[in-house]
Amino acid sequence: MSAEMLLLTVFAAAFTAPLFSRILKMPVPVGELIFGLLLGHILGSGQELPEILMFLSEFGFLILMFLAGLEVDFNLIERIETKLLFIYSGYVFSIFIVALILAYILGTGIPTAIILSLISVGLMVATLKDMKMLETPLAKRVLILGVIGEVVSLFALTLMEKVGHFSGWIAIFKELGVVALFFLLFFLAFRLVGLLIWWFPEIVRKLTYEEDPSAIGIRLSLALMFTAAVLAHIAGVESVLGAFLAGMVFSYFIRKKHDLEEKLSSIGYGFLIPIFFIKTGMGMNLTNLDLDLLKEVGQVLLVMLLIRLLPSLLLIPGGFSLKEAFLSSVLLSYPFTLMIAGIEIARLSGLIDERTGVVLFLGAALSSLLFPWGAKAFIKVLR
Repeated sequence: MSAEMLLLTVFAAAFTAPLFSRILKMPVPVGELIFGLLLGHILGSGQELPEILMFLSEFGFLILMFLAGLEVDFNLIERIETKLLFIYSGYVFSIFIVALILAYILGTGIPTAIILSLISVGLMVATLKDMKMLETPLAKRVLILGVIGEVVSLFALTLMEKVGHFSGWIAIFKELGVVALFFLLFFLAFRLVGLLIWWFPEIVRKLTYEEDPSAIGIRLSLALMFTAAVLAHIAGVESVLGAFLAGMVFSYFIRKKHDLEEKLSSIGYGFLIPIFFIKTGMGMNLTNLDLDLLKEVGQVLLVMLLIRLLPSLLLIPGGFSLKEAFLSSVLLSYPFTLMIAGIEIARLSGLIDERTGVVLFLGAALSSLLFPWGAKAFIKVLR
């Protein structure tokens, strides 16, 4: 297929994926990934992707990660007691610890364990909205877990890349030191910006004003995203993690960001992010799809659920009943956005092979279909 026809096909898929997803009652990003898988299977592995498609996909990946950081609501964390913060953080860290233990027992690598442990609130919020539970005390507690999980996930993804390319403890500590310095300097720079905003509050009003004709908020957000991506690359960190950090720091300092977030979401989810998901799906080779691979996908789904269920008893001192703790574990078990990002980072960095990538991609897609249904069924039992 010619480059022009391929571009038109991808754009058509990006347009029709939401319709296809609604008919099949699946999350739109999952539908886009499936479109990409089918398109890649039809075209075959020999199809060369045009440069413009690669650029749009990378741009979409950056915006996706920036928005993932932007959706972290620090207001939720600041409202809870210190004791509860420790309990919730302990649960999140326990997920990663259990995953690493299971990885050792099952003989899988550290990158796979980290990818399966990631936490993202995007699809979970959609499930809670669908069940009209978003304003309930339980939903707020689960969202706090999700916010803490996203912050921990950022550092876990950074560690995954560094530990995955192990070349001696001295080299690891040097690289981690550079990364820590990058995070610290980035935060301090924004702290300075935060003080300036405090002294000049009209800047914030201009950034978040709904009818801002100059769209300065969008310009600043994109400039920040690209700057963080470039600085992260210089520091030896994946550029998309820099974009994630930028969104998170932006969310920390500018709390009234709803209108700005909507504008960025329109740009991202309206065009660029669908292209990223479709292109990512196209990069997966389904020719090796067999019964053994499907069994591995089943194991991935089981592990994703187990690593969240096993430490869930830790949530009971934090105000959860036993049933609520189990429900929260299920709600946190389909981190589609960050999981796809983690798989892509690991795949491009050579941390996982092609077969593992396909297994994890299918696991991410199926978890986003099956676990929300399971959570909804569990919610009906609770009621």
